[in-house]
Amino acid sequence: AHPHDAIRRGQESRGRVYVAMSSISSFRASPTYVLLPRRGRASRGGATSTSRGDKLGHRARRHQRECDPACRASASRDQPTSAPATTRREALVFAASLFATTPLAALVAGPPPAVAASSRVDTPEARAALRAALEANIVKTKAPAVLRLVFHDAGTFRTATNDGGMNASVRYELSRPESFGLKRGLGPVTAVYDATRDGPAAGLSFADCIAAAGAYAVEITGGPDIEVPLGRIDADKADPEGRMPGESLTGAEQRDVFGAMGMSTREMVALAGAHTIGGKGFGEPYSFDNEYYKTLLKQPWADTTKTKEELDMASHIGLTSDKNLAVDEPSLDYIRAYAADQDKFFADFSKVYVKMTTMGAKFA
Repeated sequence: AHPHDAIRRGQESRGRVYVAMSSISSFRASPTYVLLPRRGRASRGGATSTSRGDKLGHRARRHQRECDPACRASASRDQPTSAPATTRREALVFAASLFATTPLAALVAGPPPAVAASSRVDTPEARAALRAALEANIVKTKAPAVLRLVFHDAGTFRTATNDGGMNASVRYELSRPESFGLKRGLGPVTAVYDATRDGPAAGLSFADCIAAAGAYAVEITGGPDIEVPLGRIDADKADPEGRMPGESLTGAEQRDVFGAMGMSTREMVALAGAHTIGGKGFGEPYSFDNEYYKTLLKQPWADTTKTKEELDMASHIGLTSDKNLAVDEPSLDYIRAYAADQDKFFADFSKVYVKMTTMGAKFA
């Protein structure tokens, strides 16, 4: 039997003790094995009968023969059987000291990203079936409501407590005041989820369907194509209350709320660009573009050259928080940048959308 068979049972093999480094480490990685020699016979003076240098060279040659299939037979004939073997306790002590003095990269590989575990359900066949369900159930006129549903599901994440986030808990939060109107977006997403219960996409969760539906809503209204990872686990209860940003927050208050989610000012301003769809007065209601930022710079609600009637009409553009963002100094550089370059807005929005839809998510 190969020494590894003994290793996995924590046993000795041919007078040597093999220790799996992963057995004394909390890291998840392929085991790193350490070969320990038998103890030599003690001389009268207390020293071993073989010099330290000789032992190291002899140990290396024996380990090479043991691991070489061609030498395995001859090596087994050379093994003495009378000397006592190294104890398991000594082996673990030696292995622990080796682990402490060896660079970490040489012993273990770092844990994979959280989203890597999604590969079990994130397959080309699952994506094809999901795409078919999206095309059949998400129409352009429902795109704003679907995208709003995504923000309300993901916006409960908090870095301080590492809870909330993209987990489909929004289904249990519909009675909250801030959730008014969310059923308009939930209906199409539920249809997508139901349509994927059979076939290759059956392993996808409701949270997966929300995230993918939001990305599809951006796409069909002329925005960038966004691919989100799949394999999230759905929550079975509501997330904590009071975490969604209010509609009348100042720029500083918005930065505080989004900062608590782990978002930078740039990411917050990029996400706010989603208000460009939905009939809030930022260009065409079903056209995902950078008109939101252009309008913020113009501030038509504060244009003193307009008539009273025109100002009254302009006052209905956007939310109070949008108007406050337009005068928030830390946000203005990004507003100007996105107003001048739609491609830059699309690129930054795509990145932060993927980030938002993985915040707090647990993957199968």
